Amino acid sequence: MSTLGDRSKAGPHYEPRIALVHDELTRRGGAEMVFEQLAALYPSADLYSLYAGTPLLRSGDMLRVVHTSFLQSLPLWFRRHPSRLLPLLPQAAEQFDLSEYDAVISSASGFAKGIVTRVGVPHICYCHAPTRYLWDAAHAVLHGRALPLRLGGSAVQHVLRLFDYSAAQRVDYFIANSRYTQERILRYYRRESTVIYPPIVTSFFTPGRGERGDYFLCVGRLSPAKRFDQAIRVCSKLGLPLVIAGTGAKLEALRRLGGGHVRFTGRTSSHDLRELLRGARALLQPGIEDFGMATAEALACGTPVIAVGRGGVREIVRPRESGLLYPDPQEEALAEALRQFLMEQPVFPRERLQQSVLKFTAARFKTEITAFTSRVMVSFPSPLTREV
Repeated sequence: MSTLGDRSKAGPHYEPRIALVHDELTRRGGAEMVFEQLAALYPSADLYSLYAGTPLLRSGDMLRVVHTSFLQSLPLWFRRHPSRLLPLLPQAAEQFDLSEYDAVISSASGFAKGIVTRVGVPHICYCHAPTRYLWDAAHAVLHGRALPLRLGGSAVQHVLRLFDYSAAQRVDYFIANSRYTQERILRYYRRESTVIYPPIVTSFFTPGRGERGDYFLCVGRLSPAKRFDQAIRVCSKLGLPLVIAGTGAKLEALRRLGGGHVRFTGRTSSHDLRELLRGARALLQPGIEDFGMATAEALACGTPVIAVGRGGVREIVRPRESGLLYPDPQEEALAEALRQFLMEQPVFPRERLQQSVLKFTAARFKTEITAFTSRVMVSFPSPLTREV
């Protein structure tokens, strides 16, 4: 009789073996911070990533090994261009041998959810977004390319989209990081999900006591989806100082666009980011976010938010209470919102802004994730007890 994976016979002191899998660990954005929190919740879990900048993850006071796929052995110049890896990502996810685990949690906005688990082992996917360049942004990523590239890219997207949908059907339970993401999981994957908001370290991101600066702030990866170019043009037109905190492929292009009104901080430590958030007149969010970690962190620091009123931000910002939301992701709409902010000079008490995001605490995340996982582990069938 084999009892491999039979959790009912493991005994009262048995600690389930858990694997945590993330798309890629080459930068530290909101999804990576969530993965770090998951790793902290499960200190004995094994960590996996399709590829990583370094195969180590800091978790509390420890450095933990991250197991990577064959993509890690490819030349660095190749891995620095994610588009070159696209045809290999499905295979990289499927090649992980996760047969010895009692549960697997993937943290995915890409192909990490494509892992293969054995029968009787629950796969929980914490979904930051359905794979954007295959669904929401499928046409945008090919816009402006030469015809041969558009045709070839469209063909690759089609094949990967089939895999992505198939991979989503192998997930046993989806967790969405917002209701906005939940709606798209249902639309694209035809799967139900449970919303558990990402954790904000509200004990660290707190209001400052000093005077605010005179600058507006953008925070995030310097990619087209963030639409920081809109913020640069609008602030330059209105003569407003703008600080942009983050790194990414569009850094040089944004620098050329910026001129004298814009300061780029590059890679920013958590402490420096907190000071920038505390001192800003407002955080500007021109892009549509799946959730919006920087938005919640700004409010935790007592700083209002001016954002396009689409996506996950509607679940964080209360219009007129914690910021301004404008209707369309267009440059003129952002300009009008900024003019309104400058003209009305609304008062947003720091303590009220901080209170508005206390529902996103790390303690709440820990409670909800562990309760969800425990329910799954107890209720999930374990059919591997069999005669051999």
